[in-house]
Amino acid sequence: MMLVAIIIGTVCWLPILPMLMPADGSTGLSLMDPRSGMVLAIAVLLLAGLPAVLCGLYVSSSGNPLSGLFTIGFCLMILSGKGGSMNGLILRQAEREATDSRGGSIFIQLEIEMVLWAAFWCLFMYLVRQLRLWVRRNTVPRRLKTTFNARLTEEDTPKFVLHVRPAMAGLLCAGLAWVMCRFLIQTHDVGQVIGSLLLAFTLAGLTARLALPTGNVVYLLLSPLLVGFASYAHAAVLQGSVSADELIQRWQLGELTGATVAMPIHWASAGIIGVTVGIGMAQAIDRVRTEESMAREQAAKQNESTTVVQ
Repeated sequence: MMLVAIIIGTVCWLPILPMLMPADGSTGLSLMDPRSGMVLAIAVLLLAGLPAVLCGLYVSSSGNPLSGLFTIGFCLMILSGKGGSMNGLILRQAEREATDSRGGSIFIQLEIEMVLWAAFWCLFMYLVRQLRLWVRRNTVPRRLKTTFNARLTEEDTPKFVLHVRPAMAGLLCAGLAWVMCRFLIQTHDVGQVIGSLLLAFTLAGLTARLALPTGNVVYLLLSPLLVGFASYAHAAVLQGSVSADELIQRWQLGELTGATVAMPIHWASAGIIGVTVGIGMAQAIDRVRTEESMAREQAAKQNESTTVVQ
């Protein structure tokens, strides 16, 4: 079902890729400067992505609640791979108007785009939270309902409630991933960026979920977007006083590395996928621990009963 959902979402999104790319055909898929205009690009992206969202909701309803995020994130990751690296976006700064030629302004633009992606993911997680049980009860055949899913009615389903432990888990995941991204992302090559984000957030999500067990994973899932926003904010401060030409020169000299070189769609796809995989691995470990604990308790009770009989 996840494979079918990924295929449907990819088939729906890939045809609109030319509308999302810049007018000069360079790399760097950004919703802030597509050839079709920002408003139209966002509208087309949402409209074309509606089948992917519906498929993701159905997958989340029939299995693990996080599987829908994985499928949509995978579709977006394919789209982001086709969109290329940030190289074209940086080089386009030389063509911007003189009044908007400061090097830091491009990172402020990317911060705004990160907020848009965060709003999209929050909306989808809210839909999963509100509609999952209804979709599962009314549209998912019994043979497609997994036994594992029955235990996840509340556990590990995103809830928009501010509690200390979930928030701390999200911050821990964000901090660990940011440190790893600084070492892993060494070039602006799109494959290297996506692979680094997948690895960093898988390990960070797994570690944070095991270190701070929580039934509300919304803050873990939003941690990639937080890291992306913070990285752009830091770059906007550091590069705010340089001109566009100086920014391009620093880029070409390789002085801009780490989390700064990832595009917003990379955080919203590869980052989200990595966190869901990490949480899923932690869930598997927790299930094994629970089963072993129950087996030990049952064996202890049997030993006690045998001793009493004797």
